Amino acid sequence: MIKITNEYIDKNPEEPFPKFMEWGIINKENFKSINEVPIKRWDPLSTVVIKKKGFGLRKEIRYSGRFSYISPIRSERPHDYGDDLKEDQDCSKIMGISDIFTSITEGKPIYNKDGSLLRDGSTIIITEDEIRRDNPFTSTPRKIDVLDPSVKAVTLINRYPSMIRVIDPELKNTLEKELPFNSKLSLGINLLTISRNFYPALCFDLIPEDVLAGIFLSMKAAILYSVEEAINNDYYDILISPFFNIGRKVGGSQPRIHSQVYIDLNGDGHGSRLGGYLQAFEEMKECRLCHTSHDEDNRIVLKTKYWTYYATGSPVRNYHLRFYPHEHIRRFANLKPNQIQDLAKTLKLIFSALDELGVERNRNIIFNCCPYGYDADFHLFGDIIPHEIIGGAEMADDMRVARKLPEHTAIEIRNLLNK
Repeated sequence: MIKITNEYIDKNPEEPFPKFMEWGIINKENFKSINEVPIKRWDPLSTVVIKKKGFGLRKEIRYSGRFSYISPIRSERPHDYGDDLKEDQDCSKIMGISDIFTSITEGKPIYNKDGSLLRDGSTIIITEDEIRRDNPFTSTPRKIDVLDPSVKAVTLINRYPSMIRVIDPELKNTLEKELPFNSKLSLGINLLTISRNFYPALCFDLIPEDVLAGIFLSMKAAILYSVEEAINNDYYDILISPFFNIGRKVGGSQPRIHSQVYIDLNGDGHGSRLGGYLQAFEEMKECRLCHTSHDEDNRIVLKTKYWTYYATGSPVRNYHLRFYPHEHIRRFANLKPNQIQDLAKTLKLIFSALDELGVERNRNIIFNCCPYGYDADFHLFGDIIPHEIIGGAEMADDMRVARKLPEHTAIEIRNLLNK
């Protein structure tokens, strides 16, 4: 335990604003305990040193393997699925409900059932649609007025992040000396994007195409703004992980459709799965996404001018689908407006088909991107992964057991789309 903890508490008997680690902020006024500081740890039994020169700019030792973000504040995030909101409920009956984000979109406080204040509307907005607002490294959350009805989506700093975004330099130096063995401060930006109006997460078919496209466009603008400011603050080798957790079974704590982006600023390497993708693309004579036939088109589900969706040959879940832009681009933020519009349209079609087939509505959407600072030949691709319970052997190794042949998955979804 570092010695300054009690000193800060004694000098600040009243609760500070923001509280410790809210919006990823740690300062001398809100500091609580080294035991609650977010850390990053690499698993020594599954981690190797990166030797490929193109995979990052840093000269320091960097790693590829399994790592964990450990952030106690994540336990404080609200979970808005109440007893009156069932996952199998008719989507039309849960349109327009209030959630914690209503305090931001409507600019009014939200109260608990006992009358106590739940949210006062304080936030940090990075992009309002594609317009830049607060600096990604600001340390000043603010209350906002009601959002203009013409706004489709806003990207915020996550109030309960897994990474430290802003930290007092003197405190940072002290903490780094006191951290446990094999631990480092977890540094980064956690973004969260919501639509102006409420749309239920498990009712993907109800969100209009232009609103879903607006979420993607706001995400893109916020990523570019954050990376630009990160580079200005001497960060590089920046990992970007955009994703959707749709439903609480796959990590979604809110009933509203929303996306997230993890921007890792530790600059200490990448995960083993991304490492495998990077190495595979490196060893290809030609990009398999640009040139593969997907088993002579047998596994292709949907193909448009801009995107291809297919049932992956080695699924991690039943009905696991992959998709990619036809243009050989490396990152989500490289997507053009016409590609984003078509992505919104086709994702809705795919989700409607999966719903019609009775596939589990709790799903993840993951975008796999090349990190900034990497000189790697990478083709952006995404995964749609429905929730399923998996077994012990699957947790022990990077393998999965599925019961459904991918070719049959493709036939079922194609038949529905053709109708």
